[in-house]
Amino acid sequence: MNFVERVSSATKEICVVDTLTEQDMWEDHGPLIWQANQFIGLPSFYPVYRWENFYSFSVLALIIHKGSFSPNLIVENLNNPLHIIPDNKTVDKEIARIGQAHKFDFDITDTLVYCKKVTDALIADTRKTESIKKGFTNLIMCGGKDSLNLLLLPWENQVIALSAEPNYAYVCEFVRANKLNMQVMLLEDKYDEAQLDDEILEGCCRVDLSHWRWGIHLREIVATLNSEVIIWKGLLGDVYLSETWKTYDYPISARRLFCLKVYKRASRFLPAFINTAIGRRLQKNVIRTTWEKSANQQGCHVGFLRSLCNCLVLSAYHGKNVSHVFSQVDLGAAVQRDVRDKIGELLLGRSVIYPKKNPGPAVSKFRINKHKLNLFINTLLKHGIDVSREK
Repeated sequence: MNFVERVSSATKEICVVDTLTEQDMWEDHGPLIWQANQFIGLPSFYPVYRWENFYSFSVLALIIHKGSFSPNLIVENLNNPLHIIPDNKTVDKEIARIGQAHKFDFDITDTLVYCKKVTDALIADTRKTESIKKGFTNLIMCGGKDSLNLLLLPWENQVIALSAEPNYAYVCEFVRANKLNMQVMLLEDKYDEAQLDDEILEGCCRVDLSHWRWGIHLREIVATLNSEVIIWKGLLGDVYLSETWKTYDYPISARRLFCLKVYKRASRFLPAFINTAIGRRLQKNVIRTTWEKSANQQGCHVGFLRSLCNCLVLSAYHGKNVSHVFSQVDLGAAVQRDVRDKIGELLLGRSVIYPKKNPGPAVSKFRINKHKLNLFINTLLKHGIDVSREK
């Protein structure tokens, strides 16, 4: 059964419940579509889409289920460089992404208290997932400190670190230097025409697919492990655990970015009460950016991989317990420096040796411009998906 056939078949096996929550959809890999009288909660990162009273993490599944496609022309006319769809819209004007930026307050102001709470929350969230998926292999996609720290967690199930060039050698060295007993696998950005069509369909014009790499190879790896896997990513850890938050704003003008960069450089010389005051003014925009930008690009990539690979895909920094801690932190007071080294130390029980470099991967050239609306529609028709294009 190919991908389109699998999705089409899954849309006929709907889970009917009275009430539905984000936890119901994201704590385990279950149905592709739920039908519910009400949805409780406002998802802030993981994608949840709604058409009438049907819910899914896949826009494509809802399009196939409703049997008609209503093109949202705003997608075709986007002119922002990140191709981010504004508000809660999708490629289909009848399907909406639900949720909003998460709430926050300023309860946690002490750096060491914050690090301990984040560490404990990471352990609690991953242990709960492992208890649900006993014996499943944890595939951890690694690059920088956010994801490398995940390798230090006290995992109970098998762990395989996945890393692509140019970070692969650095991840191997990290595992060796810190005496971690785990395999590191080279992740390649493979090309396959048929599977690229799958990505175009599941992508639903949400982002330029050149930034959503490695899906074809991940599907191969998952298949070799009989789908008994959990794919983990370390998304947005730097926003909440390093100085990244000081310049994290979207959309942003050149003038505002310059001002934020000046603050980031100067903040180390400012009194604590001034940094706290500035941080509290900036934090609202930081959290809004995690919804308007990050959830669209990185959160949606999690749902994209989950549908393609047919397995649970999670961000370790967006579990229930970690999310609660992040919602309480006063960034201006508790995160005036990078605290990820301290969290690594708390996880490992000793100082952690990190790579000195974290080079970013290149975009996927064969996926450039594969997010266009006309291409999406043509691919729907090419694969005989039973939809009617409304004018």
